[in-house]
Amino acid sequence: MLADAILKSTLAVKIVILILFSFSILVWSLIIHNLIFFKNVEKKDSEFIDSFWSGGIKELLSYRRYDEFYPSSIAQVVEEVIANFKRGKDITKDEIRRIINQEVKIVTERLSRFQFIYAIVSSSAPFIGLFGTVWGIMHSFHQIGKMGKAGLEVVAPGISEALFTTAMGLFAAIPAVMAYNFFQNKIRKVVSRMEFFISEFELYLTKNAQRDKAFQEIEPEKYEV
Repeated sequence: MLADAILKSTLAVKIVILILFSFSILVWSLIIHNLIFFKNVEKKDSEFIDSFWSGGIKELLSYRRYDEFYPSSIAQVVEEVIANFKRGKDITKDEIRRIINQEVKIVTERLSRFQFIYAIVSSSAPFIGLFGTVWGIMHSFHQIGKMGKAGLEVVAPGISEALFTTAMGLFAAIPAVMAYNFFQNKIRKVVSRMEFFISEFELYLTKNAQRDKAFQEIEPEKYEV
């Protein structure tokens, strides 16, 4: 019955339904992707922190080990800081802080790269559904004028279109709003954990690692993000 109603609906309503259905599929796909991604980030961050503080500095700062901790946000920041040491420059405490802040910003942007999609869907889907609602009601009035009567068989198709597009708009928008808030909280937790570790790491560098020989024996290798 629902499929027949959609097939018999007007072209404008079909387009609205297609857009909202696409929004819904996109949002749920991103939700599943982000749930898996943030679970891996948290897991690899914990593994990197444990390995970093329990292992030797020479072994743990080897660039060949970073791929083991992908997609750890902490590992990415540490890798870039060590890369600057490896370039052989005399790096001051302010320079270390600048590099860290820059990498934290890059990592935060990577973690937040899908948030704008949730925001767009949550803000636009109800209004797209509302457009379908208005169009369905207009269609009902058009049918009344065409048939010259206002029976249920005349207005029901248009009203059903209107109600269905409203429901579709909410069905797409509500998960998007919930996902945005949920993953925004996840991002805050990851960034907070990263900043806490980095503050300890920065303190270690400024005290012990300005020209440590361990850095000179490391072979650089690109860390993909």
